[in-house]
Amino acid sequence: MPELPEVETTIRYLRSKVKEKKIIKLSKSDKKLRKNLTNSDLDHINNKKIMDVKRIAKYIIIELSSKRYLVIHLGMSGRLKFLPRSYMLEKHDHLTLTFKDFLIVFNDPRRFGMVFLLSNLEEVKQFFSNYGYDLLQYKAPIKKIYENIIKKNISMKQILLDQRYFVGIGNIYANEILFLSRISPTKVANTITFIEFAHLVKCIKKILLIAIKKGGSSINDYKSPDGVLGSFQNFFKVYQKDIIKIKGKSYLVKKITQNGRSTFYCPTLQT
Repeated sequence: MPELPEVETTIRYLRSKVKEKKIIKLSKSDKKLRKNLTNSDLDHINNKKIMDVKRIAKYIIIELSSKRYLVIHLGMSGRLKFLPRSYMLEKHDHLTLTFKDFLIVFNDPRRFGMVFLLSNLEEVKQFFSNYGYDLLQYKAPIKKIYENIIKKNISMKQILLDQRYFVGIGNIYANEILFLSRISPTKVANTITFIEFAHLVKCIKKILLIAIKKGGSSINDYKSPDGVLGSFQNFFKVYQKDIIKIKGKSYLVKKITQNGRSTFYCPTLQT
């Protein structure tokens, strides 16, 4: 599933191509996604200019000159493709934005993605009202968040994956963040110290920024809109690893399952 770094990579590319450009036409397939545009939505999209492209959590927010907001979530396997007007649609292409000189196509084999329209900024704020902090966009009140999680009897990995605390972190990055912070994924939230938590927050920022710099992670489906693979998977420390080597010394990586998801960590180094 595309996580924050992959979505950020996508919107940075899109913004450079579509900002101030007019959408001549939006076409959609008959196949249903997890959330869909209605036919009446098209009147607010066709022949409208794109004013900006932003990210909220793992969502792509396209601000239109109609004062509406086109919202896209890539789901499990979705991606946006930047293509010439001569492109012939392929299987799993579910949405096409036609511009004067190019197309933007939403392709999603598993159809867990979402494409929908919000009427105004107030609706955008309401839709995301239960989401947590984006550490790459805002300065989070660390002490306030700590005082909240210290009451929780759940694992620190669950805390990272819960979008009510920090947005955009999925399974891959949770593994890497916890390793960098040297915190065990099984550590219970109500046992973490404030010093450990403050260090964890720094590690979240560091891993996400490095992953964005590397264009995200391409393990199964993800490519940027121009078809370029991300390379952060080449820098994984624990995810899908068996052994870690640090300063000539080897450490075993253990694989467990937490809440139905694979967790990789080093018991010797993470406590």
